[in-house]
Amino acid sequence: MTTETVVLELPENIYKRLRSSAQSMHRSFEDVLFQSLEGNLPPSLEDLPVDLRDEIGLSLQQLDAQSLLKVASEPIPSEQWQQHQALLEKNQEQALTANEADLLEHLRNEADKAVLRRSYALALLKWRGFTVPAHGAVENR
Repeated sequence: MTTETVVLELPENIYKRLRSSAQSMHRSFEDVLFQSLEGNLPPSLEDLPVDLRDEIGLSLQQLDAQSLLKVASEPIPSEQWQQHQALLEKNQEQALTANEADLLEHLRNEADKAVLRRSYALALLKWRGFTVPAHGAVENR
């Protein structure tokens, strides 16, 4: 890993908190500062599939907190979810036609995209300092 040198002026209260934490954990100041920075980085677009970075990441980064919370609680449309489930069940019982297999793949991709959008929206909210709803508090479909 390559490193870069950065000169940073910290407010005294932040410096004292970091120094105190480093001393109490028997770690270097630099280690505690690095851990603090690393743990508070915004969600990375690089964590998203390349083909979804613009569609999901960049578009969501522009939204305010209320809009992000709305995205995070958007369910997959009921009809789409039911169709997906029906095709999954049919696939376990018998072979799907080519059209059904294509549709199942499309529905799976749409469900994956919806989950990624919701997850990224929640990660952005958390990074911005908002309390993220507890697991299960956001619609699970």
